[in-house]
Amino acid sequence: MGLPKRRCPNCGDTQQHFRHLRGDERAFALTQAQVHLADLGKYRRCTREGCVRVQSYFSWKSGFDLPEEFRTPARTP
Repeated sequence: MGLPKRRCPNCGDTQQHFRHLRGDERAFALTQAQVHLADLGKYRRCTREGCVRVQSYFSWKSGFDLPEEFRTPARTP
């Protein structure tokens, strides 16, 4: 089973794959007002290169951006 596809407002409202949060992403998410420890597992991060969107698995409207230091650098050929 692949990663779930959800609407990503940061990626032009296109369908993107989202994955579970990891390490520092989880720690940052807990500093956001809408994210409580009990709900942390429902938040996912967009996997598109350069995107920093984190949102609820169940509602794309419930989300936020990670800080710039979490942005994946663009790959060079």
